[in-house]
Amino acid sequence: MGKVRKFLRERWRYFDAALALVVIVGSLVYIYDLLVGSRGLDVAYVSRNYSLYLHAVFTNVYATTIAFIVGMAIGFSVGWLRTARTVPLAKFAASMRVEKRERQENPTGSEEGRRFLVVLSLLWYGTKYVVRRIGDGFVEIIRGTPLYVQILFASSFFIIFLPQYVGEGILIGIIALAINTGGYQAEIFRAGLQTVHSGQIEAARAIGFSRLKAMRYVILPQALRLIIPPLTNEYIGLFKASTFLFVLGVQTEISYIAQHEGFAGDVFEIFAIVTVIFLAITVTLSFVVQALERRFRIPGLGIEQVKLPRGVWIGRVGG
Repeated sequence: MGKVRKFLRERWRYFDAALALVVIVGSLVYIYDLLVGSRGLDVAYVSRNYSLYLHAVFTNVYATTIAFIVGMAIGFSVGWLRTARTVPLAKFAASMRVEKRERQENPTGSEEGRRFLVVLSLLWYGTKYVVRRIGDGFVEIIRGTPLYVQILFASSFFIIFLPQYVGEGILIGIIALAINTGGYQAEIFRAGLQTVHSGQIEAARAIGFSRLKAMRYVILPQALRLIIPPLTNEYIGLFKASTFLFVLGVQTEISYIAQHEGFAGDVFEIFAIVTVIFLAITVTLSFVVQALERRFRIPGLGIEQVKLPRGVWIGRVGG
């Protein structure tokens, strides 16, 4: 009986995939007929110029990859800073009052030594607080403003302070993309690092690991396996956002070429080519994300859904 149910489930899965494919193809055919109609598709233009757009998309891939790697360094650093535990000012002030009261009741040690410890504590906790708030502010600014505005801001910065690099549109674009993805990756790294249970970190410190060694040998091996899928999704989003580089005058970028060629006609053919190229790349990367998620999934860690036998149900505790 179990084999029959498994066979039927497989058949329904294939049927569902085939039905989805029919719906997608039918929708594309309808859109094609709606937009092109009796005019027809200029196949000659497509066959003559598709290699131009394939070559141009490598500029987007290049800018995306470099920006993503730089953004990983930014994201990891900011994400790690955002995991720092800070003591609220009210709690710190209360502990200082308690310490002062205990010192008055049991005066021991020198006053200078106690003041030095207080100043040292203020510097330590104050530095952690300020650094974390700077990281929080960076993430909120990046995630709260459009990428288009960030690219224009980066361009204006170069115009004012580094005018000798104004003509380097690809450099300005990579920097803007790197800062943008760094803000988003910071949140991904923070979530991944905080997923690892604090007890493991304390155990690593107990056996003599420094903070860096605990991060390298205990936290990162687990966190990286959890954040690979969202990082890959972030790369896909950044790749699609790289089309904004046309505003910087990057003449080898695909959207710049598409708009330039569009003035000569064949607009539908041009953007059909661009759409197919981006769709092929992003769909392929999406399958890569799914494969990586299955490959690096850690049972019991993260948000993996528990699979139960058919007919088994877990209710709320006390419900």
